[in-house]
Amino acid sequence: MGLASNIICKTAGIAGLSLATYDALGKAKVFSKVGEQKATADTFESVIATKRTMGASSATTNAMQAKVAELRTSNPIVPFVGKITGYFKGFLTSAGDNIVPVTFSAMALGGGPKWRKFGVLGLAAYSVYMVLKEGFGMGKASPVD
Repeated sequence: MGLASNIICKTAGIAGLSLATYDALGKAKVFSKVGEQKATADTFESVIATKRTMGASSATTNAMQAKVAELRTSNPIVPFVGKITGYFKGFLTSAGDNIVPVTFSAMALGGGPKWRKFGVLGLAAYSVYMVLKEGFGMGKASPVD
């Protein structure tokens, strides 16, 4: 395999993996925020439900319940864990969505001479398909219909 075709294959592989990683990181960022908000909302819902069902006639019990509810809703660990969980969920979801270009990119980077060419051709075909489908809307149902 010539030097020029080797450079082209490696460049295509790096470009494909870079775009898939960029997409995964973008989705991870969005899912991170959603995970943080969901964890906070779930905690708040749990605290309110507990607080409403634990009514007591004692002033000290009511004060203790209010303090515990305040501590649970202001806990910084719950949103942080939700954020981390959401980040990994978004990254892995996007990595799963981009399995085809990642596979072709890996073939273009690390395969033998025939596999590299197959990987580049696969990346090219997938790129054309995505431009036609997502860019021009070919093969997609119209949202108006």
